[in-house]
Amino acid sequence: MAKQHKKKSDAILDQQTSKYAAYRGKDENEKEKPKNFFKTGARLLSLLKGNRVAVAVVIVFCAVGAFLSVTGPQYLGQIIDLIQEQVEVKLAGGSMEFSAILKILLTIFVIYFASSVCSFFDHYIMAGVTQRLITNLREKINRKLSVLPLSFFDAHNKGDLLSRMTNDIDNINNTFQHNIINLINSVVSFFGVFAIMLFNNRLLTAISLSPLPFGLLFALVILNSSKKYFRRHWEVMGDVNGHIEEMITGHSLVRAFNHESTAIEEFRSINNNLCKLGIKAQFLSGMLPPLMNLVNNIGYVLICIVGGYLILDGNTSIGAITAFLAYSKLFMQPLVDVSNIFNQIQSSLASAERVFDVLDAQEQVPDTVKTVIDEPSGLVELKNVNFSYEKTMPLIKDFNLTAKPGELIAIVGPTGAGKTTIVNLLMRFYEVETGGIFLDGINITDISRENLHNIFGMVLQDTWLFAGTIRENLLYGHFDKTEEEMLAACDAARVTDFVSSLPDGFETTLDENGSNLSQGQMQLLTIARALLSDPKILILDEATSSVDTRTEKKIQEAMENLMKGRTNFVIAHRLSTVRHADKIIFIKEGMITEEGTHDELLKKGGDYAELYFSQFAG
Repeated sequence: MAKQHKKKSDAILDQQTSKYAAYRGKDENEKEKPKNFFKTGARLLSLLKGNRVAVAVVIVFCAVGAFLSVTGPQYLGQIIDLIQEQVEVKLAGGSMEFSAILKILLTIFVIYFASSVCSFFDHYIMAGVTQRLITNLREKINRKLSVLPLSFFDAHNKGDLLSRMTNDIDNINNTFQHNIINLINSVVSFFGVFAIMLFNNRLLTAISLSPLPFGLLFALVILNSSKKYFRRHWEVMGDVNGHIEEMITGHSLVRAFNHESTAIEEFRSINNNLCKLGIKAQFLSGMLPPLMNLVNNIGYVLICIVGGYLILDGNTSIGAITAFLAYSKLFMQPLVDVSNIFNQIQSSLASAERVFDVLDAQEQVPDTVKTVIDEPSGLVELKNVNFSYEKTMPLIKDFNLTAKPGELIAIVGPTGAGKTTIVNLLMRFYEVETGGIFLDGINITDISRENLHNIFGMVLQDTWLFAGTIRENLLYGHFDKTEEEMLAACDAARVTDFVSSLPDGFETTLDENGSNLSQGQMQLLTIARALLSDPKILILDEATSSVDTRTEKKIQEAMENLMKGRTNFVIAHRLSTVRHADKIIFIKEGMITEEGTHDELLKKGGDYAELYFSQFAG
């Protein structure tokens, strides 16, 4: 049973790994390859360019503070020697003198106090530098997301993108906030202590360094092995966030289809994968501190042996050896600290790579504004348009269509025929591969997307409302509209009746995606929002699919007046809504197979007639 359970668990794990690998559009083997961490590190540090003065001040404070802190043991050795001298004086019958010792103690206090002040200022300044850097990085990603093509979001899990903008950036934040200062302190301390040790006793310095090459060799091997696991760890963290986001968004469907146990098992498999990767990454990198401590202790024992011999031989004092032992600890401590820091730095570099992947993603084709359409007539022409989501699977093939100003064009056809794709091409969410789309005789690639989207109004089958008041949702993108214009659009879309019945009216606060409204009410609000923009061209993609027949009839009556003077594209499965269209086109496999009015197509007895009568059969 245990073996069967393990096989089942492994099968689910493999299935989930393949699922999310495909979702991100990456091959699993490709993800396992470690990236260029040195290049990523250099790029991450380059983000500090705008704060060069502040960073320079931080480095100075770190260097001064670290240098002051490493001078303490030198005075400690002097105190021990002075105490030994005073004890000998006391034994000889003289009186003990503590003034010299007190002066050295005061000096040590001043040194460590000054070191603490430097530490306070470098942490304070670095906090400001880090927050400015992280804020700038978030703004860069936000700007980047606004210019990425729709295909990028189709190919990336939303949860994974959220993970990159939150978890990964927070990970980078922690590195800059703490580890950069600690790294500078460790480097300065290492070389400072080394210089003092070398000045005091070259023989003992050589002995303390003897085990170091072996420790560094093992450290390099460990770092090289662990870095790929850190990157995979953060990738799978994105998978976890993606799964959670999907389950929360679709929680009602999960319950409706009794998918709870399967969803739990799926999460467990992804979470177990994350756990395994975390164990590997943390275990490998966690080997560095004990390894460096072992090297430190070996050197410490060797110094004790040789130092004891030197004291007995009369070549040095107890205070000098005591100070040197303290320095040997200080000498290895920066290496132990650096090994701990590298643990976190490797994790941060893995996060940085994921953030840079977004920043380096190919942007949508930039606008080449050759003209501006201020007063469009509404003439739309699609000429020899070809498009495919996958190069090997063409979807729209040699598509030609002309919509005259004021016409109502109905686009019908089976699921997957390319109806919504035509809308995406009209809005320039995707770029046509060959051919062109023309607005008033001007190729839409010759005008800005902002200009294009101001001409079009669109109501999608999937409603989208944000957490805010009904008024804010209606005025989204058009806060310059007057109260009268908003109310007129609401009356036309039959929104006023149900909004007035709410306790707070237009000030009613909607939950996320309007979940405290019915689906039909949400659809009416999106229609009113589109009407409020007063577009010259209106696109309705199954706009009445979520309302009841009575409400649909009211909307259709209002639409007859609202569509006057506009070019209208209506995508519908319910053919009763497009009977009065000026032109109906039937799309099949990305091509127009039939074109005409409702009556003409019924007489023709083709695909449209078959689809129409199938809806009203019986």
